[in-house]
Amino acid sequence: MPVCDGCGTRADDAHIERRAQRLEFAKRFRPVQIRVVFLDGAPPARLEDYFYCATQDRSVRSLASRMYFDELAKCVAPATAGTMQEVATLTQFQQRGFFLSYAVECAFEDQADPQNSLRRLAPTVLKRVQDLYKPSYIVPLSAATSELIRLFGLIGWGERLVLNNGGPFVDPYLGNPRRQAEMGTGFGEKIKKALAPLL
Repeated sequence: MPVCDGCGTRADDAHIERRAQRLEFAKRFRPVQIRVVFLDGAPPARLEDYFYCATQDRSVRSLASRMYFDELAKCVAPATAGTMQEVATLTQFQQRGFFLSYAVECAFEDQADPQNSLRRLAPTVLKRVQDLYKPSYIVPLSAATSELIRLFGLIGWGERLVLNNGGPFVDPYLGNPRRQAEMGTGFGEKIKKALAPLL
């Protein structure tokens, strides 16, 4: 079995093909100049749930994936972002210089030890962000990126981090709109507010 370049594990052809498809989807909406990198831990396991896999029929996405998309869409559009066409939203995201990337380029479900994969790939992630993306700001998403916050600080990029009370932006209730509304955990408006004075 070949070794996947995205996660460093031995993988079958289907695993490598899914990664290639995700990279192709993301390339379509990658800005020429990236102002803000939204950095999450890993993409979802289902290709249909991938942020850059735009669809006309949103029912193919899981509920958590739709909510995740809509939260990030709030950074470029009004709170009713869910009613917008996904391609139009992704185009706005691109035009603003926003780009969503992942520390591990393959789903955590595909990893025997996801946390170890993230630790092992951390130097590669830092190099990719520094040398390839060169953003003005980095917005960590999900608890998995907590370790990366410390590492960005160690390399002198701490001032580029946009944080939520010193940590990543996390919504533990993605997939549960009622609990998200009750607890006010949606991160889209929080990120938009944090970025407003910087851009």
